[in-house]
Amino acid sequence: MGCYLPWGCLFLVLSIVYSRFPSSSGCIMEERAALMDISSWIVSIKSEVPSSWENGDDCCSWKRIMCDNSTRRILRLDLSQIYQPNASYGSDGSTSAEADVPCFNLNMTIFSSFRELQLLDFSGNYACLQNFNGLQGLRKLKYLNLSDNTFIESIPVSIRKLVSLEVINLRGNNMSGALQNTGFKNLRNLRELNLGSNQLSGSLPASVFALPCLEYLDLSENLFQGHIPINSSWKCSSMLQTIRLSENMLSAPGSLFGGGFDGMDFSYSNHYDLQGFTFTTKWNSYTYGRNFFMSMSGIDLSANMLSGEIPMEIGNLSHIKSLNLSNNFFTGSIPATFANLSEIESLDLSENRLNGSIPRQLTRLSSLEVFSVAYNNLSGCLPDSGQFGAFGMDSYRGNSNLRSCTSSSGPVAWNGTVGNVADDTDPILYVVSAVSFVLAFWATVTFVFCHSFGQRVILNL
Repeated sequence: MGCYLPWGCLFLVLSIVYSRFPSSSGCIMEERAALMDISSWIVSIKSEVPSSWENGDDCCSWKRIMCDNSTRRILRLDLSQIYQPNASYGSDGSTSAEADVPCFNLNMTIFSSFRELQLLDFSGNYACLQNFNGLQGLRKLKYLNLSDNTFIESIPVSIRKLVSLEVINLRGNNMSGALQNTGFKNLRNLRELNLGSNQLSGSLPASVFALPCLEYLDLSENLFQGHIPINSSWKCSSMLQTIRLSENMLSAPGSLFGGGFDGMDFSYSNHYDLQGFTFTTKWNSYTYGRNFFMSMSGIDLSANMLSGEIPMEIGNLSHIKSLNLSNNFFTGSIPATFANLSEIESLDLSENRLNGSIPRQLTRLSSLEVFSVAYNNLSGCLPDSGQFGAFGMDSYRGNSNLRSCTSSSGPVAWNGTVGNVADDTDPILYVVSAVSFVLAFWATVTFVFCHSFGQRVILNL
């Protein structure tokens, strides 16, 4: 029958319109209600709600939240490490988090009201997640970080519907199963994909490597097997710059990449802003900032089961900054084409089965700062010009047939010195010098006081 009073109808319409626009305090009501639901969840897991969430109704002024200045819609929601496990105190006063942290169930539909959301960081909260329901309607979501939580079993197939994503980080989520048919091939806007530190297995799907906009791929610390699906027929826009496949069980009978590196070009892009990440070389872990594409590109294949000869085509990656092939089963010689890696800063080939000599052409690598071929079967002369003049013996340790070939030096002594060169700190030298001094002193005293000629000399003085 409608409203009996015109003013009642007008009030109803205004109430509906009011709910769709910023309130007088500057916060969308439905988004504030969703934040209150999140606040209740935080309380239920016995953690602390940010103090600013209890001050006023303007959620755009609260910490961990960023809104659009005109629409007052929430654009960024940072709930990383919102859960802090209770700490236990040791006898020395030090603290440590509880070893057994419970997994708290979270329904992702709690985020469905943030329709303009572009960034969601829910990392490090020990939450049990089942699917991506609730995120599928967030058509502007570009950055999603759910690392260090727990997904029940495998990657939910519902991820294929998050087509607006450009960055997704699911590192350390205890996910298992294969990557095949998981829907990542639908995420054609992806620039960063991080699935490291899980229990994913099976072979590496070529569709992941072929994502047209992908720049950074991290599949390290999983259980992947087989070869790396990159070859000369790979259809890619050459955007992929950094690949981390370390600590898997990858092997490569016959060819490292099932066809070689022909046609690959690792180039840079500086138009996108990513969260920082850590890239591991043999000696150190380096954390790169958000604009790392302006200065860094690398491949980390360390700690796998890769075998055979290192493809000479890797030398075509002239823009690469870091290459880590350590802890594998590579044989044969170091490719002389590595001299074409003109921008390389870190090269780690340690703990393989490489033989032959170190190519002299590598001395042309003027940017090289970290170099290791330790624990191989290399022989011949050590390079001593260019950057190689600054590398210590640790770079060559475990290669008994390597030697210094300079005119004034002998074979390499693996205690850090060069053979046939006396050490000024040798204790035997000190002992001989001391004994010689004592003998000379007493011989002089005996001559002066006991010999007649010595006595006459003293009297004449």
